[in-house]
Amino acid sequence: MIKKLGPGKWRIDFHPGRHDQRVRRTIFGPRSLAETVLGELRKRALTAQFGWPEPSQTSVAELVKLVVDDYRVNRRKSLRSAQQLSQFWTELVGGRLAENITGDMLKDWARDWIRHGLSPARCNRRITFLLRGYRLASTSDPPKVAKIPTWTKLEESAPRSGFREWEDFVRIREALPLHARPVVTIEYWTGMRSGEAFSLQWTQIRFDHKDKQVRIQLAGKDTKTDEPRVVIMTGDLYETLRDWQSQSRNNYPHCPWVCHRKGRRIKTIKTAWKSACVKVGLGHWTKPNERYVNNRGYRGALMHDFRRTAIRNMVRAGVPEKVAMAISGHKTRAVFDRYNIVNERDLAEAAKKVVQHHQARHSKSRGGRLVDSPVSGVSQSPLQSQHSKFSSKVS
Repeated sequence: MIKKLGPGKWRIDFHPGRHDQRVRRTIFGPRSLAETVLGELRKRALTAQFGWPEPSQTSVAELVKLVVDDYRVNRRKSLRSAQQLSQFWTELVGGRLAENITGDMLKDWARDWIRHGLSPARCNRRITFLLRGYRLASTSDPPKVAKIPTWTKLEESAPRSGFREWEDFVRIREALPLHARPVVTIEYWTGMRSGEAFSLQWTQIRFDHKDKQVRIQLAGKDTKTDEPRVVIMTGDLYETLRDWQSQSRNNYPHCPWVCHRKGRRIKTIKTAWKSACVKVGLGHWTKPNERYVNNRGYRGALMHDFRRTAIRNMVRAGVPEKVAMAISGHKTRAVFDRYNIVNERDLAEAAKKVVQHHQARHSKSRGGRLVDSPVSGVSQSPLQSQHSKFSSKVS
């Protein structure tokens, strides 16, 4: 019952049952507030009586914070991306209760994002990030949410499979400014990730000038897999890093970074890369009249193509796949196989090898040579052989 004690003052008296605890509270405010409190007490009593799950008061903002905290505790390299996604969801529906988010709402958001130009892959990343918060909340003690919205991943485009030939690499490198050339050379020859290359310091580079080799030591904290790696390479990579080190020591002796511009560390060469690719005809602008490069809508070759190229070149050169994975830093075979790209030239070479193997194997059973045509001395095809038999029968 609700009893009025005075202006804006109410007494709530609630007794769920004979053996339950009686609740008496004084509420200050309008009568509607007292009715809301009494209704909440009734809901909780029924929940306990019939075993219904208690309504969760966890907000979406709390869910995404759980994910960011999980990234931070486990020292994930993509913490910055997690923070950006957390900010996105907080601004979108951070104040809503998590249990009020439904699967239909997720589908509506995804359709709206795609309508405004977002790719299905990025839609999947946004929503799986939120659902990870639900899973973390449901496994906490006590659980912070009782249900997780249902979501079916959108079909994504096939992974990129571009690679570049040596001639493309040389043209791009020559079009790049001097400070951008070492990082693309490292990625082309070793398949190293761009972020790993940008983190290199000269203390991690060792030259063997006698054998013309360069040894690159990657620390675990700088790799995506948290595992240290060692790469040893000769030839073009050795010469490029040797010359770059000589210039760096002469002009900027106190700069510890391999990838630098005028002695200051660089973390990206996106602007220089896009401009170089457009210049050599391996890319184009969709909005060429924009003032700034990053606003011109670049389409074309990616720097990551060199990582795929390096893996492909190592496999074609006969490097054992386990060694190639150790050089490039691939941890799973599935991703490595996806980077080992096959083109028409590979298929033609494979066909040539199959035919040569077939001829060598079957020629041995015929006295070491193929069956020759009685006229030209050239081995007959099956159709020619059948035609000869038919002609002899007619004659």
